[in-house]
Amino acid sequence: MLRVKETLEISIPREGLNVNRLEEALAEAFREFQKRVMIRALEEIEKEVLEEEQGRVVRQRIGKGKRSRYLCTRFGWIRFSRQKVRYLGEERYGFPLDEALGLRPHQQETDWVRKRGIELACDHPYRQAAELLAQEIGEVLNHRTLHRWVQEEGRKLRGEEDAQRRRIFEEGDIPDGEGEEREIVVVEVDGTMLSSQEERGERFEVKLGLLYTGKELESKGAKWKRYRLKEKVLYGGVEEGEAFGEKLYLRGEKRLEIGGAKHLLFIGDGAKWINEIAGADYWKSVYQLDWWHYQRKLREALRGEEKLIGELMRLLREGKGEEHRRLLRLRRMMIREEGEKLDELLDYLEDNWEGLYGSWSLRGKVKAQEVLVVGSGAVEKNIELIIGRRFEKRGMSWSREGANNLLKLRIERQDSSAWEGWWQRRAA
Repeated sequence: MLRVKETLEISIPREGLNVNRLEEALAEAFREFQKRVMIRALEEIEKEVLEEEQGRVVRQRIGKGKRSRYLCTRFGWIRFSRQKVRYLGEERYGFPLDEALGLRPHQQETDWVRKRGIELACDHPYRQAAELLAQEIGEVLNHRTLHRWVQEEGRKLRGEEDAQRRRIFEEGDIPDGEGEEREIVVVEVDGTMLSSQEERGERFEVKLGLLYTGKELESKGAKWKRYRLKEKVLYGGVEEGEAFGEKLYLRGEKRLEIGGAKHLLFIGDGAKWINEIAGADYWKSVYQLDWWHYQRKLREALRGEEKLIGELMRLLREGKGEEHRRLLRLRRMMIREEGEKLDELLDYLEDNWEGLYGSWSLRGKVKAQEVLVVGSGAVEKNIELIIGRRFEKRGMSWSREGANNLLKLRIERQDSSAWEGWWQRRAA
């Protein structure tokens, strides 16, 4: 058992003293005290380590054996010295204290500081996150340091995802499936565009997927009904549709055992990449076209024809899809001039025809009727929460890799247990 004894003595001037100045003086004194204790603890640890290593190491001669090192801790920067040695029979030099403490070469911060900096950067712009971290640890760190931490850890997280995808979808490894069998898992997918740093004036798409197994009222006595998603799982990335779909599935399999679910309902806005994912063999899902997006396309194609739009939506809501399609085709035949928008709408309807009443097809099969919706409002809300509030503030632009690395960490951080698990795993 290591014992360290250090005394704290504080002088408090009475002149001009008030509770705020007292609090500030004590906080500064405690921070400096914590630094002294940590440095003293490092000295005591090194003594014990060197004693244990006797016979296996040779110390550098006096004047050359001690090397200083700086480390940013939750108490601020500390500077300490440690002994450099030569390991007999190994033909190498090293620092026993560094190895005993798990300090990596060139490491300048503790894992707590790095983790806290990344957490702040996940929620705030980098400069603001650096300022908030400075308030917590009493030291100023450059915002570029936080950016570097995010990129390094984001790449590690992406590497895990890529390795898992290769193992399952390329090497044929079958994941374990012994969890709870769920009646239904709903999958909602959408994307949004971010401004690109790499191509002036261009934008690129960020994809987000949301999975859940049910909905429950937040408050039974509330005037307006608000539902909370059960077993909510998020996945997102700046990646091609095929890779996104496979990684989304793996996230759902890991958290919800979706391979063993009785029903999978996949909801999307009809974009080509979403249709391709929903139709992939491994999903085995029922597809539902988001009616809100479809109605918006109706309004774009039939601008100003409110009466016709109202009739078309009535037919759709009453389950009269065939009559809905015939009325649209009839309207197209009545237009002699070129009707590009209406042609696009009809093509869009045909491409998504099988998903027009996907949710309705499950009505007699699922008890949780509240999840059998015809819209993707839940994922759109999460796009605003996860992406909009961090990535779409005024003046922001991103590189694809920079946005992807930050998004991976921001999504992981939404689940506290997953975030802590990831951090322990990467630190091991």
